[in-house]
Amino acid sequence: MNAKSEGSRFELRDLVLIALLSAIGGVLSTYIGYLGNLINRLFGVPFGAGQLIAGVHVLWALLARAIIRKFGSGTLTGLIKGIVEFLSGGTHGVVIVLISVVEGLFIDVGMSMSSRRSLGLMMLSGAVASAANVFVFQAVYFANIPLGLLLGMAGLSLVSGALFGGYLAWDLHGLLRAANLIRPDSQTPRQVNKIAWRRHIITLLVVLLGLAGAATYYIDVFDPFAAPDVVSIEGIVTSPYVYCPSEWDGEMVTITAELQGSTMTVPARDYTGVLLREVIRQANPQDTAVALRVIAADGYEVELDWTAVLSDERLLLTLEDGTMRLVAAAYDGAYWVRQVRRIVVR
Repeated sequence: MNAKSEGSRFELRDLVLIALLSAIGGVLSTYIGYLGNLINRLFGVPFGAGQLIAGVHVLWALLARAIIRKFGSGTLTGLIKGIVEFLSGGTHGVVIVLISVVEGLFIDVGMSMSSRRSLGLMMLSGAVASAANVFVFQAVYFANIPLGLLLGMAGLSLVSGALFGGYLAWDLHGLLRAANLIRPDSQTPRQVNKIAWRRHIITLLVVLLGLAGAATYYIDVFDPFAAPDVVSIEGIVTSPYVYCPSEWDGEMVTITAELQGSTMTVPARDYTGVLLREVIRQANPQDTAVALRVIAADGYEVELDWTAVLSDERLLLTLEDGTMRLVAAAYDGAYWVRQVRRIVVR
């Protein structure tokens, strides 16, 4: 396929490839988000540091664009990937579809700057596409991130997009061509190549580590069959149980709270739910309890001091959009955990 085919219509083979890469990227996005949360905890920050691996999100659209070489393949891959991520329970909701489309569009525009799929061009396209998500989040959520912090996050995304997006896509594309798993250009005769595995050692290690981590995540952390409107209460308790809000109608309270976070603010409004301390007491925690871990469906978690929880009358679990949310009126917005699945007393 030569450069003139850029404007041609998609073939069935192209659509199948786009669907495959979109599905892989969409399903793995929850795992990538989990890794981002781990990186944030490693650096001791509620957000931002996870942008170090943001480039993996644009890898799939970049690879599709490199293989298919038609304008729109990146955008279409981004669209379908975003839909898959949204339908599979992504924590960002439908906004992730918009973000993925914007990333795919930047990839299409960037890759159209030249007919050659050079490493430099793919790294540049991946870098810009990855950084775009930071500014889309800023625009959609009207976040109050300081300019310096915003630019710092964008810088991390640029580097990640260049390495984990552009470089990996370029090297994977070369590996697939060497293995004759994708069709060569129309002007290049098909030939049997001996794969120089040493040239791809970095990519192979990243892929293997990623697959191993994903397997661990989907086996030990992610539970796609868990009901979204219940929470497992566990840890050092004598009566672990599953909290279901419909069974606590007589215990509901209403508070007025304003979410004030480092990245966004939600004006004061009423929240109705059950106080967290009452939910925990039902499980009969042991006297040695010192803290609570509140864990979301994607692995994001916060830790609360046990004594503070027992005395807090504005800390509750509420049902929001079909999932459980922790309303923490006296805490920073990073503690307002969405899609709560587990609460562990320790």
